[in-house]
Amino acid sequence: MTKKSKADKVPKTKADQILNKVLTNLKIKDKKPGEKFEHIYKLFPELNKLNETDKFSVSTTGTITERVCGWALEAAIPDGHFRLTSNDDKWLGDFCLLGTPFNAVISVKSYKVKERLLVSGSGSLLVPTIGWGFMDDPNEFKYERLKNYLYRGFIAIYLPKDTLLKTEKNSKELLNTHKNLFLRPIEDLVKDIKNCSLKKKMGDKSITVVDPKKF
Repeated sequence: MTKKSKADKVPKTKADQILNKVLTNLKIKDKKPGEKFEHIYKLFPELNKLNETDKFSVSTTGTITERVCGWALEAAIPDGHFRLTSNDDKWLGDFCLLGTPFNAVISVKSYKVKERLLVSGSGSLLVPTIGWGFMDDPNEFKYERLKNYLYRGFIAIYLPKDTLLKTEKNSKELLNTHKNLFLRPIEDLVKDIKNCSLKKKMGDKSITVVDPKKF
């Protein structure tokens, strides 16, 4: 019997039904999470078509975005992340990456972030925050505004390449605390996590964790 991934074990919601329909239409339904994530740019037009036919609720859109981010994490660090499911913790973000010397939070947002992304996360570089999502408004990532994210302990924001292309030059060139680019293409999350990951012993087994200082 094939072992199910964490993403497969998540209870099915309307968002899951929509994603299953999209994956079926694209003929990638039964792929592994990482293989699904590789088709991320094919998902957007399909989701837009369904949304035009039957408008998604805000919560459904948010869950869809979380699921897709979950695919990336399953591909990059399957044993070194978990979802933040407690209502008491949801303001922080949606996922936690186990790390050394400290963990990192991933805050997932959909198309318009407004102030919701900025006020998420720990607010400290001791537990840095990574923003990730389907953001489609380059005006939300102006240089002066982005500097506020650095003050709030963010180390990277991942957004679709079309949105990134339209952001102002200073924004695209902004560096994080570790002198790496702050704004990055949405698809680079898997690669970047793998590049800063390492094995750590936990009792009699080892798990993969990230070093946030390498982001």
